[in-house]
This record gives sequence, C-alpha cells and structure tokens, in this order.
Amino acid sequence: MSEVVACGYIGLTCGDLEEWRQFAGHLGMQVSGQSSGEKLLLRMDERAYRIAVTPGEKGVQYVGWEVPNAAALERLRGRLAAAGVETDADDAVAKERGVEALVRCLDPGGNQLEFFYGARIPADSFVSPNGTSFVTSDRGPGDLGFGHVVVTFEDYEAARKFYMDTLGFRVSDICLLPDPWMFAHVNPRHHSLAFGPVPGPSTYHHFMLEVESIDMVGLAFDRMTKAGVPIATTLGKHTNDHMVSFYVHTPSGLEVEYGCAGRKIDDAAWSSTTYDSPSLWGHHPLGASAA
Repeated sequence: MSEVVACGYIGLTCGDLEEWRQFAGHLGMQVSGQSSGEKLLLRMDERAYRIAVTPGEKGVQYVGWEVPNAAALERLRGRLAAAGVETDADDAVAKERGVEALVRCLDPGGNQLEFFYGARIPADSFVSPNGTSFVTSDRGPGDLGFGHVVVTFEDYEAARKFYMDTLGFRVSDICLLPDPWMFAHVNPRHHSLAFGPVPGPSTYHHFMLEVESIDMVGLAFDRMTKAGVPIATTLGKHTNDHMVSFYVHTPSGLEVEYGCAGRKIDDAAWSSTTYDSPSLWGHHPLGASAA
C-alpha cells in the first residue's frame, strides 16, 4: 500500500493573476485572504488552499501529494531512496506551502512532486462566491484530495514503475486511447492520477474538480459560456469513473475537468478492467485550444 493518501494541492503559473482570479470565481472557488500580488491562493474546502497560482510562463509548477504523518513521510523517503530517486526536504518551502513538512523529488518526466503532511486549516470557513460545494472528503475517514491530475510521459514504462511500483499507487483500470493509459488511485476516489504515452516533454493535460450536483456543473458551464471562457468540450460521461463533466481551458494553459457523481472504489471488492473508449457519451471537442 502507498503512503500517499490524496492529491492535496497543485501549484500553477500564468502571466496574469487577475485572469485566474476571475476564472476561479466561475469555478466557485474562494480567493484566500492570504493571497498577495505575487501569489493567488484558492480555496474549495476547509484547507487554507488547494490551488496556488504564481506569475510565470503558463504551466504546472508542482503537485502536492499528501501522506498521513511524519512516519509515513520518512517511509516514503526511504522507498524513493531505495529506488535511486533523489529527494530533498526544505523547511522554508514547507512553511511557504502551509504544511508541517515536505519532501520533494522529480518524477520520470521531470515534474516536481511534493510529499507532505500537516496541511493548515485556518479559522475562517470556506465560502464559495456562488454557492458551489466541492467533493474533497469521503463520508468515512480520510481526505479525497482536490481531485485528480492527468499527465503524459514519453517513457510510459518508467512512469509506471515510479508511480505504481515505487510509490505504490493502485491500478483502477486502463483505457485505450488508443495506447494504454493507466488510471490509479490512492483512496476511494476512482483515480487521483492518470498517465499515458505521448512523445515529447511530459505535460499535464488537465486536473479535475468535483462538485456535489449536476446543477452545479450546469451552472458553471453557463457562467463560463456567458463570460466567454474558452470551453474545451461538451458535457459528457466517462466510461470508467462515471464522472459527468466538461472540460475548460484555464489561464495556465492546461484544462480543468469540472464534474460530479464520480465513482468510488472499495479495494476489497474492486477488479480492474480495460475500456475501449473514454466516454459513454459527450465530451466532444469545442473550438481551438487556448494553451
């Protein structure tokens, strides 16, 4: 079993923080009072933030993967060392991220990962600007994280060994697109990570945010359409995780999937399968990429 229990936060970059501030409002996220002119911190639950945006060339700066405690973090660091993966711990970065401690490394695509515990929960409650409620926790114990991330790798086998063998992520299923894409989970959420083979530099295609109802999905679609935000796909339903969602281009270049009704996994009863198609219906491309 993996020490990793959730996809806890993501750090993005873009050229215009004000554009992201407005986009966050369409998503239903709250801008934290701890934000500044050099950093936008976005809330979707009791955590101090789930998305951090800083100025820079469009992209993903880091992804934070949560572990339960200090002992789990040390075990994970040992596991990475045994696999020949270099790590470093930086108290200053941990303080900046608002966590008790973290360890950083690069995955096989050169993406920065941060493994952490002790995320800060501020005194003030999360309040969505438009009444949106996000799904970040299960009815039982544990945190589901902010959603999932999807990333490409030129060396698929190296990525598989790193995430599945070294980090201990668990197979949810495989989807043929037409090459095999791995969908992996670390908690009951159907997948917190998906990755597949694409030539060239490793790239994050999208991250996912889940809300509580189809009405919240539809209202967000309407808000973005009215505001002229570039929508990437129509509404659709995925074959594997059953998410009803649409995709929209973010100011950081990658897309965000915005959906509801995602499937949950019970490891004691789950059997992985292979799908020939990503969607039961919908998810048809719309317009040109804004990346």
